[in-house]
Amino acid sequence: MQRTYVVTGAASGIGAATAAWLGERGGRVIGCDLRDAEVTADLASPQGRATLVGGVARASGGAIDAVIAVAGGGPLDPSCLSLNFFGAVATLEGLRPLLASSPAPRAVAVSSLASAVAADDALVRACLALDEPAALAAAEEVIAAGKTPLLYGSAKQALNRWCRKAAPSPSWAGAGIPLNVVAPGVVDTPGAAPILSDPVRRQTIAQMLPMPLGGFPGKAEQVAALLAWCASEENSLMTGQILFIDGGADCLTRGERAW
Repeated sequence: MQRTYVVTGAASGIGAATAAWLGERGGRVIGCDLRDAEVTADLASPQGRATLVGGVARASGGAIDAVIAVAGGGPLDPSCLSLNFFGAVATLEGLRPLLASSPAPRAVAVSSLASAVAADDALVRACLALDEPAALAAAEEVIAAGKTPLLYGSAKQALNRWCRKAAPSPSWAGAGIPLNVVAPGVVDTPGAAPILSDPVRRQTIAQMLPMPLGGFPGKAEQVAALLAWCASEENSLMTGQILFIDGGADCLTRGERAW
């Protein structure tokens, strides 16, 4: 039986690679993005999140088998929180009812190795309280303190922690829906182009986040394969896991004491 997958961020990078991977293997893919997608919506805004849910409901006929929340990135300003945390959570929660009729419902979101490197605790707490105005205010404080680079990692760490809490709950595990997170290292995508195209910045990042397995940077197709498995019927027991697909960077940066 053909499975129907919703992929956000489907117009480029990891999202595009995932949509292609699934489509080439017989899946029906409903792509969502700001442009060049079956459903166009801006997940950084509440209106865009509502547009996403309504658009997917119409495009799917009200039933889907998996949600793959890839959309993320964006500028390092408060909207980073709106897209990378609140947009991702709204995608997963908003589309969860459409998974109800699937015999094998699945959900997975994309985080980042940055979630394990550096974050602002107050900002993460505001996100986990699901208080977007408070999170945006906390983001302004982080920027004023000269710690703007922490915004992205904080949003992704909050996403990891939200998943760990939500996955075993009645709404997810209790409904038979595995919910996981895939956290890539540095991947060669359009979003990473400003870093990777600058030799000095590229070398600096490669030294900070070494990837001994597979080389630096990773490829979008490698991440797509893991996302596809998480969203497949075969994944019937794993839930609440943060899967680092980073060539060993997490092992080297955090070491064995992380576990």
